[in-house]
Amino acid sequence: MLIHTLFTGVANTFIVENQNGVMVIDAGMPHQATRILQAIRARGHTPSAVRLILITHGHIDHAGSAVALKRLTGAPIALHRDDVRLVVTPHLKIPPGRTRTTQFIGAILRASGWIMPLETFTPDVILDDGQSLREFGFDARVIHTPGHTAGSVSVLWDDGTLFVGDAILNLVHVAFPLFWEDAAQARASALKIRSLAPRLCYTAHGRPFDASELEAFIARVER
Repeated sequence: MLIHTLFTGVANTFIVENQNGVMVIDAGMPHQATRILQAIRARGHTPSAVRLILITHGHIDHAGSAVALKRLTGAPIALHRDDVRLVVTPHLKIPPGRTRTTQFIGAILRASGWIMPLETFTPDVILDDGQSLREFGFDARVIHTPGHTAGSVSVLWDDGTLFVGDAILNLVHVAFPLFWEDAAQARASALKIRSLAPRLCYTAHGRPFDASELEAFIARVER
C-alpha cells in the first residue's frame, strides 16, 4: 500500500494505492477534482483505476469535489448513513465550536456559506461500522467514529494504518476537532481509536501521528 497526501483547500485528501487500484479518502473542497485526478495520473494510474471515493464525513471540505471526481473516474461515492443528511442540501453545515473562538468562527462561516455551495449527492455505497472494503480490492474496514458528525468514520487497514478524518486533528498537537456535534461521542471515539492500537494515524487536518502521540493525547483526555 502506498499513500499520497494532497492538500485540497482546507483538508487533506489521501490517494491510497495497491495492486488492485486506488481509493480516494475525502475529496476536498469544490473545484479540486482535476487536481486530485492529476495526482492520480502522476502516480501512473488511469481514472478507471479509482475503485472507491470514501468520504469520512459530509462536510464540504471533505465532500466538496466528490461528485466531480465521480464524473471523472466513474468510481462510487461511499459515506456513512448518518451523514447522508449533510450532502443532500447545498448549504454549509458547521457544527458547534469546541471553544468560544471556534463558535464565533463557525457563525461567520455559516453566514458566508452561500459563496461556495456543496454539489449535492446521494452516496452509492452506504457505510456501516465494521464494514469490510475487500469487495473494492482493499484490505481495510470502516470504523464508525462519531462526534465531529454523527456519521464520521475512520478507515483501518490490516497493517495498522488508520485514517481518522476529523475525529482527531494534529494541527499543532494531537487534539479533538475544532467543531463537534456531540462532545461525549467525540471523546468515546477517541478512546475507540486508541483501542484499535493503530500503528500510524492519518488525520484530515495536520500531519500523521504515531501510537506514542496518540497515547499522550489520550492521557490528557483522561485526566
